[in-house]
Amino acid sequence: MHSTEFPPHRPIRSFVLREGRLTGAQERAFLELWPRFGVDWPPGERIDLSALFGDSRPVVLEIGFGDGESLAAMAERDPERNWLGIEVHRPGVGHLLLLIERLGLGNLKVIRHDAVEVLTQGIAPGALDGVQLFFPDPWPKRRHHKRRILSAELIALLARAIRPGGTFHAATDWPPYAAQMLETLDGASDLFENSAGPGQYAPRPDARPLTKFERRGERLGHPVHDLIYRRR
Repeated sequence: MHSTEFPPHRPIRSFVLREGRLTGAQERAFLELWPRFGVDWPPGERIDLSALFGDSRPVVLEIGFGDGESLAAMAERDPERNWLGIEVHRPGVGHLLLLIERLGLGNLKVIRHDAVEVLTQGIAPGALDGVQLFFPDPWPKRRHHKRRILSAELIALLARAIRPGGTFHAATDWPPYAAQMLETLDGASDLFENSAGPGQYAPRPDARPLTKFERRGERLGHPVHDLIYRRR
């Protein structure tokens, strides 16, 4: 059932569907591993996170995990928390399923769906310890800026889903998008507190692994900005 506070019509989605073909291993992952590590979420249904993971450990949700390398590394390093990854692109989902199997992770599950819909309909208020949004599509052309996922609407959804004292952590290597993120999040100071201080970016925490994409960007002179906010 849709919340009256967050109606089903919304102007943003968390993705644009662009994907290549699956490898043989990724096809096997969907056949054999999805039933173990995937979440078949019926839209409109509230997710029982304790039942999903089999315990009541804090849950961190990542929006758009890409190939899942950094998410799997974080779940492996921090077994005291459960991790829920959301991604729509099948090759990335298949890759992460294979990583979960290889690393033997019991604290990581995967949803293949629009993250905005999951946050709106599937997550109970205050149910998450944190949310991560790393390197979202920057939509660099001005006419496409309205497609950027970080918006006042998303911040309202995050504020509802994250417990008081929990965190929202974003990162981008696109400076104009970083500046927009900073302005938008600082503008919601009644909901979130900037951990680095107003108008400041946070140092990259050791908990966020450097990705291949990020290392390549650093070599090309693309600075990465981290934004870490605490739910009031």
